[in-house]
Amino acid sequence: MKKLIMVLALVVCVGTPAFATPTVEFSPDTGTAGNWNYDGAGTLSFDQDIAVDKGLGSNADALVGSLVYIPTLAVSGIPTGSYTVSPIGSTTISIRSSDASETYLVGTLTGGDLVPIGTIAGGYTNFRADITDVAVTAAGQAIGSAALSAIMFAKALDFELSLQGGSGTNYLSFAKMLSGGYAGYNGFSGAMTIPEPATIALLGLGSLALLKKRKP
Repeated sequence: MKKLIMVLALVVCVGTPAFATPTVEFSPDTGTAGNWNYDGAGTLSFDQDIAVDKGLGSNADALVGSLVYIPTLAVSGIPTGSYTVSPIGSTTISIRSSDASETYLVGTLTGGDLVPIGTIAGGYTNFRADITDVAVTAAGQAIGSAALSAIMFAKALDFELSLQGGSGTNYLSFAKMLSGGYAGYNGFSGAMTIPEPATIALLGLGSLALLKKRKP
């Protein structure tokens, strides 16, 4: 029983974002109009000029400068304050070359959560497989990116968004913008992270221990 408790404790420890290294980090390209945009009626969209800043923690990775395309999201839960987001229309999230002529990575973005934190907000804050059906294309393999090489062995990715507070005159925070039904816009940053293999392994060990305990 003590061994089982230790295994489950380790699962809790490693199953948090703090122990995972972001594989791809991105933000709107500097000097452009890249922002999130909220229409005041439940639709959150993104200017599609979102550049990769780092790959596996390095700003020298071959993927840096590529463009991330994020689907438009429907925001529900208004005005209760418990918000969820889900893709509208296309669910495809992708990374393309800086001129958008080649696609390096494609995946399916699932639904997630949207949590106002002070004047800002965090999107897809639960650590889980937010991007499924992940595939690195032949073009992606050819550019020699360490980040894409790592992703090739992952079937899913965790997705994170940090949304800066809205720019508007009728509200003082992201939460007030949503609950009041106001339009807004501002900058953001985000990351795609490979779920830690250790987490998956420990979950498996915990399940085996539970099964063994149940046997007579």
